[in-house]
Amino acid sequence: MTHERTPNQEQRVTFRVAVGPKAGVTACLVLAGRKFSATVGNLSSEGLFLRLARGPLAALTIGTMVDVEVSFERETVLLFGVIRSERDGGYGVYFPERDPAGRANPLGRFGRISAQLQRSSLSQRLRVLNIPG
Repeated sequence: MTHERTPNQEQRVTFRVAVGPKAGVTACLVLAGRKFSATVGNLSSEGLFLRLARGPLAALTIGTMVDVEVSFERETVLLFGVIRSERDGGYGVYFPERDPAGRANPLGRFGRISAQLQRSSLSQRLRVLNIPG
């Protein structure tokens, strides 16, 4: 039995972690040489959901190629991404392994940021549940 996906269905295969304002993650979306400040709503090792500080841009539609600069704990990584979804005034951005020119995306560096945030999130949940971490 096969299951067909509709274009609007999420295609996540990795765990996402919510990113709050106190997490220390900053991001900018880079489009046509311009940087747009953004807040990160959640992320995984393959992408993130962000909202632009200035609000949605008409130029950003599903399939648009963008660069995203993500900073966390004194590490900044610039990734090539593709807009995969648009909802709630923000954008789901997927980071493929390579850009159209064949250059590798620094997914290992971004994966370390994702893993650290996942560990922090799990630690906080365990404290809330009063389970020793």
